[in-house]
Amino acid sequence: MTEDQTSCEDPTVCFCFRVSRAKVAAFLRKQNPVVASQLSECDGAGTGCGWCRRLLEDMHATHLDGGDPGQDLDQGANEAARRSWRSERRSDPS
Repeated sequence: MTEDQTSCEDPTVCFCFRVSRAKVAAFLRKQNPVVASQLSECDGAGTGCGWCRRLLEDMHATHLDGGDPGQDLDQGANEAARRSWRSERRSDPS
């Protein structure tokens, strides 16, 4: 398990604040936020580097549609995509 992983069964959504899929899903069920940005109240999710905002928006939309938020989140693919995204941001001169 890498430093950023919570576990294989409970993938990390927000790496900056180590917020897991289960934690976000529980927050969605209990708090029923009106807008995705309210997920920042879940241990600061989405307020760090910005990588997870798209995931949080998708999880929020799935919740509103009555689905299981983030159930198809692949930890390895998510970690790799975030590394690539951060690398691109560091090399962008703007």
